[in-house]
Amino acid sequence: MVDTREKFREMLNDIAATDGITKFNKLAEMTGINAVTFTRIKNNEIKSVSVDTFNKLNAAFGNRYNLRWFQGDSEYMLLSDVPEKDYGKPDFSSYINALLAKSDETIASLKRELASKDEVIQAKDDRISDLTKLAEERLHRIAELRRVIDSNNLTDYMFPVGSAEGKKQKRI
Repeated sequence: MVDTREKFREMLNDIAATDGITKFNKLAEMTGINAVTFTRIKNNEIKSVSVDTFNKLNAAFGNRYNLRWFQGDSEYMLLSDVPEKDYGKPDFSSYINALLAKSDETIASLKRELASKDEVIQAKDDRISDLTKLAEERLHRIAELRRVIDSNNLTDYMFPVGSAEGKKQKRI
């Protein structure tokens, strides 16, 4: 386990040697880190220094310090000391593969959703077709009944027109 407090103190010593800044109040103004935090780190009152604190101090000095060194993954404190071969180009293939897999999942999900909507649309189209046929049948029946009424040939019925009404007595 890397003692980030010790690494942070090394950075402070380098800043004092390189930039001549030894006052924690001045560092606090430059970084936004409380001056008490610097004192607590110096006196080992803090268990470890966070990467966020490192980044604030590093940003105040042009990001010249190596985060990998701070985390114990590199022997070079300053980025300018890191050999070019050690920079290494990041391997984006795993990120690209993850993005492609995620996009494939998304595409498959959208295809399933589209197929489901196509089924719903087909069912509604079938229902509309059935209702259209029913409406056409009823329109033909209405037209047929209209022809019968218009022909005034109502004698073909079993009962005379109005026979269902019966005899009504007039009230006085």
